[in-house]
Amino acid sequence: MRVIKVIEIISDTNIGGAGVLLLNRLKYTDLQKYNTLVLLPSGSMLVPRLKYIGVRYREISGNADKSMDVRTVREYMSVFREIKPDIINAHGCLSARIAAWLCCVPIKICTRHCVFSVPKMSVIRKKCIGALNSALSDKFIAVADAAKQNLFELGVNERKIEVIINGADALRKISDAERAQIRKKLGISSGSTVLGICARLEKYKGHEWFFEAFRILLDNGNDVNAILIGDGSQREYFKKLCVQYGIEEKVHFIGFVSDVSPYMNIVDINVNCSVGTETSSLALSEGMSLSIPAVVSNYGGNPYMIEHGKNGLVCECYDSSKMADYIIDLIKDRELYRRMSLAARKRFEDELNARVMTEKTNKLYDRLCDTYYRA
Repeated sequence: MRVIKVIEIISDTNIGGAGVLLLNRLKYTDLQKYNTLVLLPSGSMLVPRLKYIGVRYREISGNADKSMDVRTVREYMSVFREIKPDIINAHGCLSARIAAWLCCVPIKICTRHCVFSVPKMSVIRKKCIGALNSALSDKFIAVADAAKQNLFELGVNERKIEVIINGADALRKISDAERAQIRKKLGISSGSTVLGICARLEKYKGHEWFFEAFRILLDNGNDVNAILIGDGSQREYFKKLCVQYGIEEKVHFIGFVSDVSPYMNIVDINVNCSVGTETSSLALSEGMSLSIPAVVSNYGGNPYMIEHGKNGLVCECYDSSKMADYIIDLIKDRELYRRMSLAARKRFEDELNARVMTEKTNKLYDRLCDTYYRA
């Protein structure tokens, strides 16, 4: 068995989507074959989880929560020269990609986790950006078709892009008694429909127009509650907005939790209102593992994750009225809900799980190594 030395680089200090994806993949990776080291910023919240799953890691002094930090290029170079990896996979970390290029690492991969609007640029500028990306990376992993399109718009050669959809671990199911206890703790009655958003409390996640949809639901006499799992810079602003809308008693701010399973188990409808950076949402995959249908915006990778009319419903960004209508459809039409619930679980089992993602990534690593070392 050929051992492939891999270094995964991530700049996150918190536990976001990229970190969860990496943890999910490493959990199912044969570390005897793929001898893996993770480089991450000092004090990152990912460290205890890497320890728990038995993956080697090394903390870097800089590059915390940013792609480029000139000071860390030499530090990355020192590690690459010491380890002599076959592959580095930089999760958006430009400093590490530059260091890998300077050290002539055989295979350089960049994983694209986000989607954003690419500003208009001249043909020359687009070619320059594309040429720089091509020089620094032999392959790009796009975690959604939307991320692939984003890379293409930045001038990356389409042949260099491989789409590997995010895969989640199935959330554990809890008992009816535990669900009832959580509802009671939050003050949610047994007959109320629970809408769940598992996302950072930032404006690009679209909470504001969800609050408008939620107010419409309450104004029309629907017995609904919402739980917001996650934290962020807009927490206090969102709380004030809920008071302004008169919905504060029905919107529950859970905050960041290391295990979302108990709360996701009480969710009836998963909601994703993102208007920026969304690729393939782990929260949607996790919801599907519990057979929860979703109502989502049509931004980024959401329309791929949620096939309209099959495992959920997709509406235009900022269309609060339509979102409210779709949620009512799922509340009122029990057959529609049942059908979409079954389809959600099947979609998770067929494609959107961590084992499938890991298998596809490892096959890519094998293929790239075979090509490089045969040449």
